[in-house]
Amino acid sequence: MKTKHAEVRAQQRGVNYGVERLLQTYGEVRPAPHGCVMRFFSKKSIKEMESEFGHFFIAKNHENLRSYLIESREDHAIVTVGKLYQNQRLTKSKVNRLYH
Repeated sequence: MKTKHAEVRAQQRGVNYGVERLLQTYGEVRPAPHGCVMRFFSKKSIKEMESEFGHFFIAKNHENLRSYLIESREDHAIVTVGKLYQNQRLTKSKVNRLYH
């Protein structure tokens, strides 16, 4: 389930349904304000996805690995989605050096 706000933000920020599902399955969970949790891709979750999908998948989708979502604890509804711009650990050049 997704709020109207989350649908609008997902479209604006280029976060598709597949990325949301990956975040819900593999994303690391951290507490967020107002009874919510934040899900994002940590180094551990990226390695887990790499072991399951392969390094080409990670290299091809490096832009999506900066995505996050805020989810309600009660009904697990997605409140909003976005991209982490402060996290510079997976720039395109670094991904190319790591996986090629």
